[in-house]
Amino acid sequence: MASLSPERWLLALLALGALAGCTTDQRRRAVDSAYGPDCGRHSQGRPLCDLHQPDAAGRWKLFAVEGVKNVSTLTVTDGSLCVSSHSAAGLFYFTGRPLFDPRREPLLAWRWRVSNLLPRATPLAPDLDNFPARLLVGFDSGWEGADSLALQWKRKVEAATGESPPPRAICYTFGGELPSREAVDALFGQGRIVVINLRGREAGAETWYDEVRDVASDYRAIFGEDPPPVTALAVAADTQRAQASVEARFSAFRVYTADAWPRLSSEPRREPERQASPLALWLAASAALLALMAAGLYLWKRR
Repeated sequence: MASLSPERWLLALLALGALAGCTTDQRRRAVDSAYGPDCGRHSQGRPLCDLHQPDAAGRWKLFAVEGVKNVSTLTVTDGSLCVSSHSAAGLFYFTGRPLFDPRREPLLAWRWRVSNLLPRATPLAPDLDNFPARLLVGFDSGWEGADSLALQWKRKVEAATGESPPPRAICYTFGGELPSREAVDALFGQGRIVVINLRGREAGAETWYDEVRDVASDYRAIFGEDPPPVTALAVAADTQRAQASVEARFSAFRVYTADAWPRLSSEPRREPERQASPLALWLAASAALLALMAAGLYLWKRR
């Protein structure tokens, strides 16, 4: 077998480095911002969307996912959003300029329930990236510094909806396999959408769950800076890959100031953690070894 020149060794090293970079796109971080929803019911908070209004359903606009044959449907029943998905997908979003400022009202509360769980649900595998319920919180962080793929995704959303999507979003999911203290980049959105699974496989179907998240703390843990205003909420129930039927309900969207409820635990907050996949670590180690070999070969040839 012909030997490689030092230049070709370096080219191979660069190629492996690029491949390793591709495998680490889905960053994983630690988050911990849950609050106790049963503490302080006296505080009413501020409602974000009155679902008892006659035009409530019309204020949530559909974003049809590209390439999906069946589209989810949305209705409003008894003051709650009802998203029905029969081997379907689709995102329903509600916008405002802004809806709220997380620096002043960091706590977001809502209620949700699902008719049933899916057999598997995780953002780490394309074939399993279905959830019986999702809530996305969109932040107006600006598109400065976005790469070409992110801008391409932005143009696709604009062409489909006529509106620019929030530059960053946190996607809270129901019924997934990841622990609730971990955040992982979504498979779509080019690193600007991050998934946190709040209710795991032990969650019951047809049961209402109250959620309260410190979205300001979540944003800081994920993106490493103070949160900008929130300009959109979106709900979804996607089952197109699972070939299943599910109905998700959402209600009581409210925001609160930081002193509304005490923290659930007195344990100190963990710092954000970023983890790479085993394949990425193996490729990084291989790249380092090849770099040493290339350097050694270059020095040997210069003797």
